[in-house]
Amino acid sequence: MAERTPNREGPARHAVPLPGSGEAWPEAALAAEESDHRIANNLQLLMAMIAAEKREVSDPAAGLALDRMLGRIGAIAGVHRQLTRTAGAGAGAGAASAVVDIGGYLRTLARQIEAGCCDAAAGRRLRVRSDAVLVPARLAAAMGLIASECVLNACKYAYAAQAAGEVRIGLSLAGPHALRLTVEDDGAGHGGALPSAGFGARLIAMLAARIGAALVWEDARPGTRVVLAVPLA
Repeated sequence: MAERTPNREGPARHAVPLPGSGEAWPEAALAAEESDHRIANNLQLLMAMIAAEKREVSDPAAGLALDRMLGRIGAIAGVHRQLTRTAGAGAGAGAASAVVDIGGYLRTLARQIEAGCCDAAAGRRLRVRSDAVLVPARLAAAMGLIASECVLNACKYAYAAQAAGEVRIGLSLAGPHALRLTVEDDGAGHGGALPSAGFGARLIAMLAARIGAALVWEDARPGTRVVLAVPLA
């Protein structure tokens, strides 16, 4: 049965015992868990609806646009799952203070978006090489969205239809107070013309500015390399 826990600094709050322990879990934490489940279910429902819509369209451009939307929602859903697990492991730690293993998150994200843009039968693959680094959830979410946009951009422009090739995501420490995120391909390259006009490129630039990161588009000869220098402090 729920017990009533006194609080000298405010009104009393209800708490319920944690399964298998003598500790109590405030009702606010239970409400947060229920909210997390609703958010996750709604994101999955939204992705299922978009996937169903994609099966009905015959226009390749429309199908690609829906793939990009699925990738964006998948990135948000992925970091939400990571954040929920981290907060749960922290026995009630607030979401604002939670941290995420950005390396593990990028691998999870890559698996989610690979099916939508990488054709294994044609030899098109997405690779991830990453250090294990704990970062704030807010930073992980922005970096995941940036990586997702860069991958989707490479899938659209780097290689001809049904052509083999790789898209690679790399993450490493760049000194004690910075991360280096790269997304690169071996495709056609941008020929010196920066891809700044499209919505995806503008979204990447906006997210990079929001986290104070330096963003560079490089001609990798062959291919394109996007480099993000992300401050950790």
